[in-house]
Amino acid sequence: MKKTKLLLLLFFPLSTFCSTIDSLKVVDTVKASKWNLGFSFSPDYCYRTLKSDAAIADLKEIRDTLEVPKFGYTFGVNIIYYFRKKIVLETGILFSDKGERTKKMTFQNLPAGQSPNYYAYNFHYYYLDIPLKVDYYLLTKKIKMYLTAGLSCNILLTQKTTLREGHDNTEVVRNASNVDTKPNRINVAVLFGAGLNYKVNEKLDLKVEPIYSRSITPINGAPIKSYLYSFGLNLGITHKF
Repeated sequence: MKKTKLLLLLFFPLSTFCSTIDSLKVVDTVKASKWNLGFSFSPDYCYRTLKSDAAIADLKEIRDTLEVPKFGYTFGVNIIYYFRKKIVLETGILFSDKGERTKKMTFQNLPAGQSPNYYAYNFHYYYLDIPLKVDYYLLTKKIKMYLTAGLSCNILLTQKTTLREGHDNTEVVRNASNVDTKPNRINVAVLFGAGLNYKVNEKLDLKVEPIYSRSITPINGAPIKSYLYSFGLNLGITHKF
């Protein structure tokens, strides 16, 4: 009897300690699962709106006639925090190519062979984007559906203008001189979208997210102010850590 009591006295503290360790592990696992690290890529349909004073409205109309949307892209790293079951916070560091291009144009009244058959400009604005979004989940099963909205701080890295020249059966693409538009180094954009999140396993998720972005501050300080916007399709993969 004494031996049985002694074994119970020894076993009880040990079992209590083990159960406490297991409880802490569960808590740590729950906390860790709130954070996801991901990578995303988005093909973007990009353009801009222009605003100007009435005195130079004609110049704005000329640009609106000559310029058209272009295709750009956005890619980078995403950090996701599951604040609540249906509320998720998302940020990251993204690289993007935004801008516009011109229609194909031709020279007038020049002899054949002395000029391209056509030429067109492509305006690139390369940004480092830092978004902050809130995702609200409508469905929380294996396939999740959510709405998203937020802001993005966009830092201009550099500008580049490329020139496409068509010569008979060939096309040449080369760098052209940038037009001085007095670029603003930082602009702010609003973000709206929706998405689907597919749970592959306990650690891995796949995401598809149509997203709309529009700058609410001008990207330049010129008399004709430009505001970028884009429609994108974020394709992402996230991993719990």
